[in-house]
Amino acid sequence: MVVVVIGAFAPLLAALTLIGRQRGWQGIKSFFRRAIDFQIQPVYWVTAFLLPLAIHLISHYLALALGLEVARTLFPEEIAISPILLAIPYFFLMLLIGGGQEEFGWRGYAQEPLQKKYGPIPASLGIGLVWGVWHLPLWFMAGDLHSAYSFLAFVIMTMSISLIYTWIYNASGKKLLAVIVFHAMNNTAAPLLPFLHAIEGKPETAYWVYAGVNLFFGILFAVLLVKRSQPIKKEILVS
Repeated sequence: MVVVVIGAFAPLLAALTLIGRQRGWQGIKSFFRRAIDFQIQPVYWVTAFLLPLAIHLISHYLALALGLEVARTLFPEEIAISPILLAIPYFFLMLLIGGGQEEFGWRGYAQEPLQKKYGPIPASLGIGLVWGVWHLPLWFMAGDLHSAYSFLAFVIMTMSISLIYTWIYNASGKKLLAVIVFHAMNNTAAPLLPFLHAIEGKPETAYWVYAGVNLFFGILFAVLLVKRSQPIKKEILVS
């Protein structure tokens, strides 16, 4: 558990360390001020909250349609509270310590310089690959659920969904809070509309469905990223 907690905050700690070395405390303060900016257009709030639910809804029912076993919910059913209500405090947990905090490193620090140098799509795929490989130790930890599904499928997912993160980040005007919410909602939707069955010792075959759905949406948002970059290139050529 200690290793998992350290790993969960590693991207944030790495970003703060590098910013501190480059720009000192003022740079760190500026970084957090920019990150926690609530002035986001409504369309990106809606995207951040609802798109993860759509991806998991499709994955859940597509897996069932294909005859694969998935749980009805991964929230404790013995608690006499609706899973939808349990998802609300769970979202805030995911926002602060369950995934949302990673975005300070991935999109908050790494995204901008990488996409300036290589373009948004290569930057997205590179971050997605590092993000996936960074989780690899979880496949070797006894009792962790990750080992029940394919690591390759997981990396396909992280690289694909990274394209969506990049679109939200760029289209919203570099609003990091939008992608933090998107990340937290993805992790909240997973137990609410599961693509897993969570039966110990049984392979999680349906994870490939989730990876495939993310690949589809990743390609869709890659097209949107290309279209978004075209006007910028035209302006450069004209000027």
